[in-house]
Amino acid sequence: MAMSYSRLTQLRLSLKHFRRSCTSTSNTRPTAGISQIAKLGNDKAEVEKKKEEEDRVTYELPKAMYAENKKTVFQLFSSQKNYAIEVISVLNAIEFSPYGVKKAWSDWKEDKLVRSQLYVKERAEFLGPEIATGHFICFRGGKVRFYGHKDWIVEDPDSDIIPNLPRFYLESYKMEAVDCSKMTLVYEGLENMKNMEKLKWLSLESCPRIDDWCLDRISGEFCDTLEYLDIRNCPLVTDKGIASLSKMKKLKTLLVGGHPEAKNLELVCLMLEDVLPELTIRGILYCDESLLTNDEAHE
Repeated sequence: MAMSYSRLTQLRLSLKHFRRSCTSTSNTRPTAGISQIAKLGNDKAEVEKKKEEEDRVTYELPKAMYAENKKTVFQLFSSQKNYAIEVISVLNAIEFSPYGVKKAWSDWKEDKLVRSQLYVKERAEFLGPEIATGHFICFRGGKVRFYGHKDWIVEDPDSDIIPNLPRFYLESYKMEAVDCSKMTLVYEGLENMKNMEKLKWLSLESCPRIDDWCLDRISGEFCDTLEYLDIRNCPLVTDKGIASLSKMKKLKTLLVGGHPEAKNLELVCLMLEDVLPELTIRGILYCDESLLTNDEAHE
């Protein structure tokens, strides 16, 4: 089919116009400026940095067992203290051998004994030093006697109440005598016997824990009042402890004997009697009686 001249001319003009528009579009395309180039570089750096952070392995702490918004009753008893670390430290300190276990058990009993005899300030303030000492001694197997009373006050084994021992402060009650015989009295427990104004009589017979330090404390505390002291069968007492009694200016009677650690007991007692002229020491022999003649031994 033949195309007319006008139609052919129209198609050629359209093709020419299309080619011209394409050429002008390619020539007028805008070029990227310096700012746009810098922006593209920054975007590329941020993308690389983000990718690097995504590739990095991080560790997250475990979450709490209970969320903050979920309160429980047991949280009232929670503590910030890590008891597991303390238990581990204690176990590491114990030597798991027969000797180590025995020593750990002995240390625990010693700590318990000392804690049971610590000075209680509130008790002394409520009862006064005299009656507070009576409670401390009687509840541990000892006995006491106050001025103006003939009978000793001792704990009743069938009752928790000690008869004749006041349970509140009385100014007229002053301690006269204290018997601590066979008590496991330690140095820390002696603090419960301070501030007694008129104590004259004290027995520490067969107390296994009384040593030189205890005697030195007693001599300093009762140097102006004590007249009678019994320290027989105290195996930890040595010459130094007996010599420390020279501060007790009113001491009249001292009972000694049963001190295996006192190597110069006779000499120390002789010097003590020389310092305290009114003192009489019983239970000591200054010479071997077998060396004396019959007449000398009789004298």
